[in-house]
Amino acid sequence: MQPFILANGITYPVGIAADQAGWGSGGIPHAYLVGPDGVVVWEGHPAELQEGVIEDATRKAKDFYVRKVVAEVKPAAAAFEKGKLSEAKALAEAAKAKGGRGVEEDADYILRRVAETLAFWNRTVETSSAEGQYGDVFDALGKIQKHCPGGEEATAAAAKEKELKADPAVLAELDAWKKLDRLIEESQRAEGDEKKLKAVAKKLEKFLEANGSSKAAKRARQVLSAVRK
Repeated sequence: MQPFILANGITYPVGIAADQAGWGSGGIPHAYLVGPDGVVVWEGHPAELQEGVIEDATRKAKDFYVRKVVAEVKPAAAAFEKGKLSEAKALAEAAKAKGGRGVEEDADYILRRVAETLAFWNRTVETSSAEGQYGDVFDALGKIQKHCPGGEEATAAAAKEKELKADPAVLAELDAWKKLDRLIEESQRAEGDEKKLKAVAKKLEKFLEANGSSKAAKRARQVLSAVRK
């Protein structure tokens, strides 16, 4: 899997399972496309899973989703599904304070979903910062500010974003990753064309000469290794 992942510039998590029980696949290889709400939106041979298929299959997938809840917690659930996390949290806490049958459990469920979503973005900030992937860092910080307006989380995210954008080293790393991303896309387009792949390899070598000390360099060396194979 590793050479394929590198050659195709795959940056999303890839899982490998020893047991396919429960998935119902009758053949290998078999691919499943799972939307953010946990629903399988496509399955078939991986060779048939093209970018257009992915876009079409996930077009209607929700970014925020919740299970059914009791009536008292529905306003909080509706706010969450609209991406209004601060509002969802406040409404869930208010419903929980009033109490009622099933209310506490469902209110806690909404509060947990809010906390999990924020935790995911904060982990992205932390791990992507360590890897120098500042495009992902700024994306996560922007989501926190967008979906938690007026909250302390948004204030902290705004301050962090301002701090990072004032750091020349961060901006240099961000620029390096943007250049590398373009080279990865070029390597994907050149797949199967030896002449074009050699040209991409030379560009990657030049990239490493200019950005050898960047955190993007490690990824560039992996891509170069895959392109040369």
